[in-house]
Amino acid sequence: MKNLKYALILILIVNTVQCQKIKKLKPERFVTLAIPEPSDLCFSFDKKSIFMVSDEGFLFETDKNGTIIRKANFEGVDCEAVFADEKFVYVVEETTREIKVFNLKDLTLEKTISLPYSGGRNKGYEAFTFNKSKNKYIVLTEKDPVFLFELDLEFKVFNKIKLEKIARDISAATYHNNFLWLLSDEDNTVFKLNPNNYEVLKKWKIKVLNPEGISFDENGNMLILSDDLKRLYFFKTPEN
Repeated sequence: MKNLKYALILILIVNTVQCQKIKKLKPERFVTLAIPEPSDLCFSFDKKSIFMVSDEGFLFETDKNGTIIRKANFEGVDCEAVFADEKFVYVVEETTREIKVFNLKDLTLEKTISLPYSGGRNKGYEAFTFNKSKNKYIVLTEKDPVFLFELDLEFKVFNKIKLEKIARDISAATYHNNFLWLLSDEDNTVFKLNPNNYEVLKKWKIKVLNPEGISFDENGNMLILSDDLKRLYFFKTPEN
């Protein structure tokens, strides 16, 4: 009986270790972008094009291979996150703590929303998307610590959640297939979260230098943006 007990414990330990192993994802291909310091991307509402922002303060629209289609007549400050719906494109500036709202038709700036945050200048808002499960916008700070703010439809802070021990930093967020997905630059890791309680359900390592943007196409394939290399990487869906 004692030997059986030890055997069962050993099996339990082995299974636990195997469950904790993180799968490593390799990209199928990449393209080099003509966008300086690309810091985030999102698909358009109809999935026909991609919006990208640059650390240098620019907003671009590209085709699905990263070729520039148009550029907003705008120069901002440290643009770090972008999200698009059927009417607008939302761009988040980290250092100014502002959300710029652009008209989708001609990419003209319609309004600016101030969202104060007292953290370090370069540790402000780094990720932004819409959580359909809660009907709330969400914006996340980069690090030290990582905070997730839920915003109502008027962009008023509804809730503030400290995401402890998820990663050393968060560089991007997107909502896909009824889950929230986060990306960590420093940990080179993609996280799949329950969008209701923000519990981490699964994670994957990616072989990308300085990953700062994440999105999914209409077929569930994952796109990752590299800031330093100015590259757009294409992965199969992580869950295959």
